[in-house]
Amino acid sequence: MKTSLKSLLILPLMAVLVLSSCKKDEDEPVAMKSKTYNYAFNTGQVGAGTEYDGTHAKNLTAMITLDELSGGKTKVTVSLMNTMNGEMYMVHSHDAADPMSTPNGTPYNESPNANVLVGMVSGNGGTASYSQESNMSFDALTTQYNGFFVVHDPLQQVSTTDLSTYLIVAAFAR
Repeated sequence: MKTSLKSLLILPLMAVLVLSSCKKDEDEPVAMKSKTYNYAFNTGQVGAGTEYDGTHAKNLTAMITLDELSGGKTKVTVSLMNTMNGEMYMVHSHDAADPMSTPNGTPYNESPNANVLVGMVSGNGGTASYSQESNMSFDALTTQYNGFFVVHDPLQQVSTTDLSTYLIVAAFAR
């Protein structure tokens, strides 16, 4: 009788252990990807005649962080370092294009791609950020998307054709 009573107590205990270990496996989060890209001030890296021409301090740098989200979306965060206090920085991406197909011969579509990145960063004298959710997947943005990341000079009129007014211009997520 003692042996059968002992067996009856052990069986429920084993069931609890097995079920609780299975539940723990189900709660484990799926690893999401994240990648960061750093960008230097526009000193003409894109080509001849594209070097920044203006009065903004040339110590501005940028960082884009892409965070994979569920549902095939991506969080895009732009951080600008060494911003000017009180100035609004327009940041966005332009899809790459054949210069023969654009109105002004630019190597990108002159309208920004809001599905990738379009926003304003409020300068605070230090590091300031902006985030948005893109409907494009992390893999599409990091391996397939062909475009440019642009930070406009808040001290000049916005131009989508004069690269010398861009504080930062470079390949997006590369």
